[in-house]
Amino acid sequence: MQFFAWGINKPGVMDKRTALVKTHWAFIARYDSQLIERGPVMQLDDTSIVTGSTHIVELDSPEEAGKFVHEEPFAQAGLFESIIFHRFELELGRTQFEFESISEHPRYFIYCPANEGQDDQRQKLAEAHELYCQKFDANFVCRGSIFSDDDSWIGSVFFMEVPDQDKIEAFLADEPYRAADLYEKTDIRRWTMGGPRNLNSRGAPIND
Repeated sequence: MQFFAWGINKPGVMDKRTALVKTHWAFIARYDSQLIERGPVMQLDDTSIVTGSTHIVELDSPEEAGKFVHEEPFAQAGLFESIIFHRFELELGRTQFEFESISEHPRYFIYCPANEGQDDQRQKLAEAHELYCQKFDANFVCRGSIFSDDDSWIGSVFFMEVPDQDKIEAFLADEPYRAADLYEKTDIRRWTMGGPRNLNSRGAPIND
């Protein structure tokens, strides 16, 4: 089973987060073979401000996933204001770790929670959505759907590498689920790949 988790920072926790980042990396390293995506979320207009963390991981059960989410060092230290946590389904034929960067372009995280009761309409549009997204697969670091505890579809998440935010807006403009008003909102954030190879000791992007 695959699970998506997004821990959203409380205000004013950056120093505490920095102090814990190596402990966080050591914890996540225990799940290296099961990770689909990982990385910090940053403020859209100022990438020096880290606002949270995302992880998508393959685990055997919701109970094991809950343990992963709540025993993670940032969560254990109470740094998160909230944690968005759902079952996930990867809609791309590779993980973040198989993504081939095409440039030094910025990366973005787009969170698209669905309006209530859209599962049936989503199924009708699923093929159109997939065919549309495939046109952008060179730009996707990761993409997929999130589901409720009763397995109803409740939204989409996208991680993209593009030249600028205008390209994100262009992608979303004709995306079939959004065009049909299935989404409650489209929340666009800056994001990058996580881990010590990609971040400095403060957990911020090395080259940003």
